Amino acid sequence: MASLESSLVQRLRLSDGASRIELARAMELAPSTVGLYVDRLIEQGFLREGAKSRLSAGRPRVLLELNPKAGYFVGVEFEARQLTAISLDFSNRTLKRHRQTLRATDTADTVLSKIEEGVEAVSARGKRLLGVGVAVPGTVDNERGIAVHYEFIRGWQDVPIVETLGEKFGVPIFLENNVRSMALAERWFGLARECENFICLGIRSGIGAGVVLSGQLYRGENNFAGEIGGWVCPAETAPESSSPAKLEELASVRAILNQLAAAIANGRKSALSGRPLRGFTVDDLSRAAREGDQLVLEKLQQAGEILGRTICQMSLLLNPEMVVVAGPLAELGDLFLESMRQAAVRHTPALHARTPRIVASELGQYSGALGAAAQAVHQWEPSL
Repeated sequence: MASLESSLVQRLRLSDGASRIELARAMELAPSTVGLYVDRLIEQGFLREGAKSRLSAGRPRVLLELNPKAGYFVGVEFEARQLTAISLDFSNRTLKRHRQTLRATDTADTVLSKIEEGVEAVSARGKRLLGVGVAVPGTVDNERGIAVHYEFIRGWQDVPIVETLGEKFGVPIFLENNVRSMALAERWFGLARECENFICLGIRSGIGAGVVLSGQLYRGENNFAGEIGGWVCPAETAPESSSPAKLEELASVRAILNQLAAAIANGRKSALSGRPLRGFTVDDLSRAAREGDQLVLEKLQQAGEILGRTICQMSLLLNPEMVVVAGPLAELGDLFLESMRQAAVRHTPALHARTPRIVASELGQYSGALGAAAQAVHQWEPSL
């Protein structure tokens, strides 16, 4: 449970500044109580008094703001074949970014070493490191600080990330699944800053959902909440199989690339034709979509239809205000999202005619690392 000091700082993070009186009202506390904690946070260097604002007649209000010199946070995230890291000062401003390639031969020990290198690469000289967030694919055990399993890295089983990095850097370490971390990034830095109930739909080499309810990240009983990539789609058939397909076999980035390669091999024309089968990337796909390649747009529309049905199902269960689509294809905007929106509306029963807003994340390729940093930011507690 967050301390009062931490809650107070979180309020300021989600606003553009607030006075002591406004904080007291928002937190339903006596002004004298809020004033006491604010003074302590100022004394410790975490807050400072900023500009004055006059909204009406009378004395101007003094706005409180986060002190960027108080220290910094680091976030590291990896997925598929790339690791990214980012550092943020105490007022949420970006200090440094780092990106590194992961090789198919990398083992768990190698990746753990690269995570350490990522933290060091974005370190801020002369500033105090306050916490590190790490976002990883696959299953995690938050309470034990262990990355439980990820099938695409050899030896990635029960990796003691929190213990290892804690000994290395001597600060609090926070571990989370990467799609849930992306949801935190949207909550603290992105389009969902003023949204209490939303879903972050992460579409990359796999598919997952980060669920935020009443402003809090929802993990589920055994940390499996949001693992929707394994959802069965009864109306579809898995490639080269008679079994019903799973969601990420149909609509993930990897699935779309595989479908394009298969269609081109069967003679379909595309700007991607002539390249080695399975040799093109998501950047090639995005470029072709923007240039109006009909085969690419067709495959994106098919994936969008399936994802729109998925959003409809999640909406009927959780009734979110917003769905934020994250991942490399989100940068295509309406070229990718419009078919989702149409499908969500078409499949929503008339009795529940209102669908959530479906928007593309604006946080870019570092959203995973930013989400990892958001873990540290979100759970930070002052040492008062």
